[in-house]
Amino acid sequence: MAACSGVDLSWLDEGKPRKRRTQPDSAKRSRPGKPAVHEQFPIVDAASEFIEGHGFRAHRRRQDVTGTCGSSLPEVRDHLLAALPGLKEAYPKLGTRTVARLMKPPNQRTTGAKRYKGFIQARIPAKDNSQRKGNDNSHFYASRVRYCMEMAAKLGDKALVFSADNKNKVRVGATTLAVDRRITIKRFYPVNDAPQYLDHDFPTPGYAITPSGYLEMCPLSTPATTIDHLGREQLVLPQKTRSTVVLRSPHSPNNVTSHLNDLVMHAELPTSIAHGKSCLFLLVDGGPDCNTNHQVNLYFYAKFFKDMNLDAMCVTSYAPGDSALNPVEHLWAPCTKALTSVYLPSTLPGETVPPCQQHQLSMDERLQKEHQVFDSAMDQIRKRYWSNVRFAGHKVNVKVEKSGGEPRPYGTTYQQQKAALAGSTRALRQSGMMEMYRFASRHMDKRIGTVIFAKCLEPSCEHCSSHPPQVSPGDLHILRNFPTPKPSSDHGGHFITFLEACKEGIDMPCEHMPLYKEKGLGRCDKMGCRYVFGSKKDVEDHRRKVHGR
Repeated sequence: MAACSGVDLSWLDEGKPRKRRTQPDSAKRSRPGKPAVHEQFPIVDAASEFIEGHGFRAHRRRQDVTGTCGSSLPEVRDHLLAALPGLKEAYPKLGTRTVARLMKPPNQRTTGAKRYKGFIQARIPAKDNSQRKGNDNSHFYASRVRYCMEMAAKLGDKALVFSADNKNKVRVGATTLAVDRRITIKRFYPVNDAPQYLDHDFPTPGYAITPSGYLEMCPLSTPATTIDHLGREQLVLPQKTRSTVVLRSPHSPNNVTSHLNDLVMHAELPTSIAHGKSCLFLLVDGGPDCNTNHQVNLYFYAKFFKDMNLDAMCVTSYAPGDSALNPVEHLWAPCTKALTSVYLPSTLPGETVPPCQQHQLSMDERLQKEHQVFDSAMDQIRKRYWSNVRFAGHKVNVKVEKSGGEPRPYGTTYQQQKAALAGSTRALRQSGMMEMYRFASRHMDKRIGTVIFAKCLEPSCEHCSSHPPQVSPGDLHILRNFPTPKPSSDHGGHFITFLEACKEGIDMPCEHMPLYKEKGLGRCDKMGCRYVFGSKKDVEDHRRKVHGR
């Protein structure tokens, strides 16, 4: 009718969605042309098998057999041409890009990802260094660390928690970068002034600064609980707060006394204790500086516990190889990034060679010049490179120990005391350290990888009688009879929680630790002595020096 009348009514259909004519699948035409190469030959299966046979796990299994680790596109292409009959004749110029397009895209979020078919489950991966060396004791150690952190949470305002460890050394030298050259540059530079490194690092021997980090972790004022993935009740752990980094030159001692000095002089520990925080928890690295299995470290921990008038002091660590779990380890990432592309001078103003290469100097002259070099380098780090570094929402507090300065308040006679502790009982008595040594043994609960000092209730103990504990008797009882991880009967492959362990009562320390069973050295059988042996020498020294037998 519209056509007859000459009136255009097409405007009535404007804005309406148009229906597309569809055909059933059976009516669709197949793609014209020659079938794809992977449709003609079993390329996907052959390539997948080849790549899997040269993967990382396969490489680790056959260390003594010749073979590549990973596969390149030419290697995959050549294998397909040799292994699949007729492929070389049909496709003599088979390209590597054809093979690559059958794999997973390098980056799924890019526009070019749609060109990849994803038939072959392979791609060039990102580097991953998160895997740790296996350790049968890791689970036990980690559970015990959590017990200690939950005990701190239970104490609330009475607890003070620090995570402590050293960073990799910062190199000093005009021909060597301060930190690893492989770290990605994250800062802006002028287009015509980008960093250019020397083709090799040429470090000055011995010229390195050691940063020591202390991350304070604060429990909630009022203990709170949460539920784990198994539905069990657990205490909310202390949260990361402020952090302190102390820089030391190679001419300053770096041992257990250095860390205790840092807590006193730089981490404001005495102030916190004066405000009622009477229980200290230290989560440390298992290295020689802090290892609780070393007698010299135990001696200074005990002395620190007594001098600071603490109600309790717990020092624990993760299993060997698991130090990355220590929270303070995450502090080093922003610090390292801030030193990327930095060269710290190893010479004094007006000089062209470092003091160690000025052979005309006497030993004292060289030492004085090196002190100036290291003090200058540490000041640059503190004032210029780490002045605005932040971690866990707080500005990092950077401190400098003057190069060659006298350690205080501990460590002035560290080497003599270490020698006395490693020597005979007579040498220990002659050193004047026996009284402190006996004090340590009476107040110490020593286990493999952990030590706990707590005040006693003995009237004969002068220290504890004159300085009664501030924590409640119930909490002090837990600290003096600290629970040990025990396998859960309800959840296989898990240990019971800290709250469950407190209810179950006292169990033998380290009883369920694989290393304890492997060593087979047992515990001290003397009444009231809470000491788990870590080595045969430990057995002999303890029985001779503590019990006189």
